Amino acid sequence: MSKNFCTLLNCMDGRTQLPAINWIRSNFDVEYVDIISEPGIDKVISLQKEDFMNSLYKKISISLNSHGSSMVFIAGHYDCAANKGNKFQHVDQIKKSADIIGKQYKNVVVIGLWINENFQVEKVC
Repeated sequence: MSKNFCTLLNCMDGRTQLPAINWIRSNFDVEYVDIISEPGIDKVISLQKEDFMNSLYKKISISLNSHGSSMVFIAGHYDCAANKGNKFQHVDQIKKSADIIGKQYKNVVVIGLWINENFQVEKVC
C-alpha cells in the first residue's frame, strides 16, 4: 500500500475532474487520485439513500484498504446538471457529506471542495 493515494468523490462532469485532481496534487503529498463519480454527488451523499451509500462505502473501502488512501475529498461544482442548487446550497451539502463520510471512516481526513464558475477549486471544509 502506498501513502501516495487519496480518494476523490466528484461529480461525473468532465469539466471538474482535472481541476480537482490538479488542486489536490498541488496542495497535498499525493500522486494518485482514486475517483468515484456520480452526478451531483454532494447532494446524493447528503440524502443518504441506503443502496447508494452501501455501494459508495464499498468503493471507498477499496481505495482505503487496497491503495492505502488516507484522505477523502468531496467536490461539488458550479453549473451542475444533476444538482441545480446555488453555491450556498452546494457548500451546505458538501459539508454535510463530509460529516457523513467522516463518521463512517473515523481515521480518515475528509475535505470538502467547491469548484467555482472559473473551475477553480476552493476548500470549504
